[in-house]
Amino acid sequence: MKKSIVFAMAAAALLLAGCKEQSTPIKVCIFPGDYPDPAIMRDGKDFYMTHSNFTYYPGLLIWHSTDLLHWEPVARAVQDQSYSIFAPDICKVNGKFYIYYPTSNGENYVVTADHIEGPWTEPVKLQVSGIDPGHAIDDEGNRYLYTNNGFVAPLSADGLTITGQSRKVYDPWQYPEHWETEGMWLESPKILKRGDYYYLVSAEGGTAGPPTSHMCVVARSKSVTGPWEDSPHNPLVHTYSADEEWWSKGHGTLIDDVDGNWYIVYHSYRNGFHTLGRSTIIESVEWTKDGWPVLANPNGAEWVNGGLQDNYDYLCQFDNPIMWAKWEPGFDGGTLMTTTAVDTSYEITAKFNIKEGGRAGLYLFYNEEANIGIQGTDPTFYVRIKNDRNKATVWKSTDGSNWTEVIKDADVSTYHHNVYKGFFALRPSLFTAGEAKVESFSYNKL
Repeated sequence: MKKSIVFAMAAAALLLAGCKEQSTPIKVCIFPGDYPDPAIMRDGKDFYMTHSNFTYYPGLLIWHSTDLLHWEPVARAVQDQSYSIFAPDICKVNGKFYIYYPTSNGENYVVTADHIEGPWTEPVKLQVSGIDPGHAIDDEGNRYLYTNNGFVAPLSADGLTITGQSRKVYDPWQYPEHWETEGMWLESPKILKRGDYYYLVSAEGGTAGPPTSHMCVVARSKSVTGPWEDSPHNPLVHTYSADEEWWSKGHGTLIDDVDGNWYIVYHSYRNGFHTLGRSTIIESVEWTKDGWPVLANPNGAEWVNGGLQDNYDYLCQFDNPIMWAKWEPGFDGGTLMTTTAVDTSYEITAKFNIKEGGRAGLYLFYNEEANIGIQGTDPTFYVRIKNDRNKATVWKSTDGSNWTEVIKDADVSTYHHNVYKGFFALRPSLFTAGEAKVESFSYNKL
């Protein structure tokens, strides 16, 4: 079976097919679950996307698609690093792939590869401050790196060295004072060229907090370093009400396909399910006669909620390591391997073989303070956890047939960033310590 994910139902495929003829705008959650800060690029007919991985390693999982709906994992670009990774940018220049990213200690790095599958180089440190690096290149081939708060620095021709002073070239678009946000927080600069203009897409308002916090705003210039003119249609993407299905929409990138259709890819929390983390959403964009991007029929397009189909259980088997990442700080003296939950209700089951002195268990894990699960020391040990819309029930067994309920309907709805910080998600997680082995793992949507 091909290890691929179908991130939308048949209806979504029909909508996208219609959009190829620019007749039916789409809104599709293509990556449900913990896929924040999406960075996307197109290389001919091929699309590549990566996301923040924070303290989960290996990091920077790269996905490939040819239609923006069907995606498969192809590589992890960073095997290990001492700090949390977030808000990357991905591009291809002169036949080489680049991923720029910041770390939690305030530094920025770049990794490169001749082929998207790798091998990827060891991280190269860039002498520039700020977060959310965004790569830009002008018509003469000069390269630049934007960072948050409207700063830009020149890059060397090979993209591996900052060659000059970082300077401020853009002030944020001023949203109405009565809007409820976390603060201005200008970040996520993404730059593209269309026609005579360079377009700068930025995020404002904070990525969590109140439902209406985040947004995508657009500016343009005939020079890659400004001066920048704000769009009269700002914000391009925003949650206006807590009644909407998706909250804190922002951190977007404009992308086109080979047929000339345009989209914006951004992240958002599902209303009522911050525990899942920030999902990746794609929405159709059209251009005004005077050259500004706007959402294509934002009130008329129907949301198509992406959901992983039956092969997700196959994809996230424990013997498919590309879908698993280690919680780098460690947990309870052992190793914690995590994967992403993609549904509001699901059931996970694990079987462990444990030798004397070993321990193993299954968790829904946000961080060391916010988690639920159980460990055991029996030679053969099973754990099952059901998460039914943020109500968790846990069972254990020694034979896989006779189960004992140990936790019933525990409320895990507060296990998210607004309470515990960190920008993580509540993830299915396998714990081992000492002589213990994961024999099997399954994930089933309910």
